[in-house]
Amino acid sequence: MDMDLGFALADVTRLMRSRYDARMRELGLTGSTWRLLAYLYREDGQTQAQLARLLEVSRAAVGQMIDRLEVSGHVERRDDESDRRSWRVHLSARAHAELPALIDTARALEAECFAGLAEDEVAQLGALIAKLRERLIVVQPAADAMESR
Repeated sequence: MDMDLGFALADVTRLMRSRYDARMRELGLTGSTWRLLAYLYREDGQTQAQLARLLEVSRAAVGQMIDRLEVSGHVERRDDESDRRSWRVHLSARAHAELPALIDTARALEAECFAGLAEDEVAQLGALIAKLRERLIVVQPAADAMESR
């Protein structure tokens, strides 16, 4: 196996993220804030800790993002009914109204990124990435357990 494959995947991710970030800035969002909105779109009502883990940033950094998105009217904090010390982050009506345009922008950019590949190649790439992702999800808890010893 080519040892540079991991670097190539990381580089492709970096390049795609850079393009997404630039496009989302045109819509008034930073790279991190549009990803936070995307995660809430997939599963609304997450905690700050969950969002920090998904975005791979500190809880304090996510707190600042949530503050900005709350001021701009994109998210709302609501009490967590299962934990009175905590709250959950929800998309606002404004975010729900704007999300179709964000999704259209993301899909158009994805189409640009994969324009040089045939439809079956894109499908195969997606299947391989999904397979790799599932494998890494299974392996990660074991790696975390080994590190904590």
